[in-house]
Amino acid sequence: TISGADLSSPQIHTSNFLIEAFFKTAPGQTDTVLVQKTDQTGYILGINSEGGMTVAATSNSVTAWLSSRKAVNDGQWHHVIAEADRKAKRFSIYIDGKQDASGPGLGPDVSLANDADLYVAGAPNGRYLNGVIDFLRIARGTLADSKTTIEELYAWEFNGPFLDDFTGRRRPADGGCAGAILEDPR
Repeated sequence: TISGADLSSPQIHTSNFLIEAFFKTAPGQTDTVLVQKTDQTGYILGINSEGGMTVAATSNSVTAWLSSRKAVNDGQWHHVIAEADRKAKRFSIYIDGKQDASGPGLGPDVSLANDADLYVAGAPNGRYLNGVIDFLRIARGTLADSKTTIEELYAWEFNGPFLDDFTGRRRPADGGCAGAILEDPR
């Protein structure tokens, strides 16, 4: 039986964590929740009042947060990763394949576990996303824990071999045909 910190879930105890999203907002949208699992303890990733990203974690009345320098509320698609390296007590935010901000976070000596629900694209108090989320991932580890870098991950996700058919040709955005199976020219 698996339970507690060993159970794979969005519940973060004392481990590192990473939240990744590919999304776009309505132009100018602010004060929006992308992901939230918090009551007195927990974590949140959202769009702040300046249109940038903010990641925050709270435990035992201690809060650490980091905001990006770049705005993401321009109506364009953005890839965002917010990661918490708990051993280093460090938050990092990556936007569109580049590190945007880094600063103090919470250490592994405090748990973020709570009984709150996980909310995506809004919360009970509102703060709803007017936009689209194409992809969302919560991981209990950092890029380094996965033995990768932001450059490698971004290249794989946005220019990886899965975007080609099995002959190596780029598939059209609508999916196109199966690749080497060609239509009868007659």
